[in-house]
Amino acid sequence: MDEKDAKQRTTYRTSEVARELGISVEWLRKGEERGFFPPARRDPTNGHRYYTRKDIEHLRNRRTARNGDGR
Repeated sequence: MDEKDAKQRTTYRTSEVARELGISVEWLRKGEERGFFPPARRDPTNGHRYYTRKDIEHLRNRRTARNGDGR
């Protein structure tokens, strides 16, 4: 995702977040189900998950802390 696009957006889809974090969409969903990550906001009309930039940074920090190696 390019820098200009990232600055203008307020929410991101699961696939975009997973790609940015270097994990699979399935892993992101399972991580949420198992309590590794807090639940994403959901659109009540279609059930899609949406994340904010703050959510992404939180997920990145949780993932880094869990790995203990910065990856």
